[in-house]
Amino acid sequence: MNRWLQSRRVRWLVYLCGWTLFGLFLVSQDIFHDHAMHHRIDLTVSFVAWMTEAYLWALLAPLVWLLSKRWPMDSQTWRRNAFAHLIYSVILAVVEATLFSFVFSVLVHRPDETFSATLYYVLPIDFHFNLVIYSGIVAAQHMAGMYRRYQEQHLHASELQRQLVQSRLSALRAQLQPHFLFNTLNAIVVLVRQQKTREADEMITNLSELLRQTLEEWEMQEIPLRKEIEFLRLYLDIEQVRFQDRLKVEMAMDPKTLDCLVPCFLLQPLVENAIRHGIAKSSSASTVTIKSRRVDSMLEIQICDDGPGFSDNRTQGNGTGLANTRARLRELYGKEQSLRLESSPSGGAMATITLSWHEDGCTQP
Repeated sequence: MNRWLQSRRVRWLVYLCGWTLFGLFLVSQDIFHDHAMHHRIDLTVSFVAWMTEAYLWALLAPLVWLLSKRWPMDSQTWRRNAFAHLIYSVILAVVEATLFSFVFSVLVHRPDETFSATLYYVLPIDFHFNLVIYSGIVAAQHMAGMYRRYQEQHLHASELQRQLVQSRLSALRAQLQPHFLFNTLNAIVVLVRQQKTREADEMITNLSELLRQTLEEWEMQEIPLRKEIEFLRLYLDIEQVRFQDRLKVEMAMDPKTLDCLVPCFLLQPLVENAIRHGIAKSSSASTVTIKSRRVDSMLEIQICDDGPGFSDNRTQGNGTGLANTRARLRELYGKEQSLRLESSPSGGAMATITLSWHEDGCTQP
């Protein structure tokens, strides 16, 4: 059915059929009215009059539709736009009555049905009827726009859900990839052999809690920054066992920012990127610094490392995790977000995230 309606000719045919049915409906109204009043109706004149009315509006309706899109009746500008529509409706009401009088006088071709006589008779009657039709078209365009926006919001929510699922799977992949599990389990084995049962137990607990939170929080679109930091600490505790003294983590989080909402699993791929491309490639001890602050109406988060940085002073980071992070930020915040990767002035690399500030509570898709 939808494929059939995609044809332009078919759509115009359906459009003309709709206006034809409208004209026939008005003819039937004349017939029932005159029958109830015991009047004798001139069916030919009634048919010509109402079908002329219908087809003239079929010609004018696309113009009204465009005017409705140009001057939408939304909640912010409806007063100004209503005045514009009032002017346009009066103009088109007079234009339609004038065209109707000309066409009707030509088609009926009676001595008493001249153009001027018809216009004199029709204008007072047809004027208000034309205003009603104009208003109906504006209302139809407004409802169509609301339905279109509803569909767009529904598709937008579906896309956010898809992005969230992809992010969840990406986070799971990042933590369940073979070398990560191998290194984690190997570190646990080493601790057990060294009879460091407390450290081994802590490692197992952190790994279990990390996987539990990854699965538990996947339905949330946004969570408070403090909860995102809790998740990140579990990941960093495991990585610190792997790298031992080579990895040092410093956090300088402004306490006022901890209630700000951020996307779930926002920081883990960025910190992982800093570890993989910064610390893992360096033989010396390295530091990852995570900072947050409020800048006007935006939240700014920086993740810095003092590793080798980017070669040739060019930004890197086109991997799957970073690409998904950029896509989620774009979908959730539109233009009110950014993610920049660049060389740090003090050496190493720096990822800077900015997004709009809000603390409305956790939202679900």
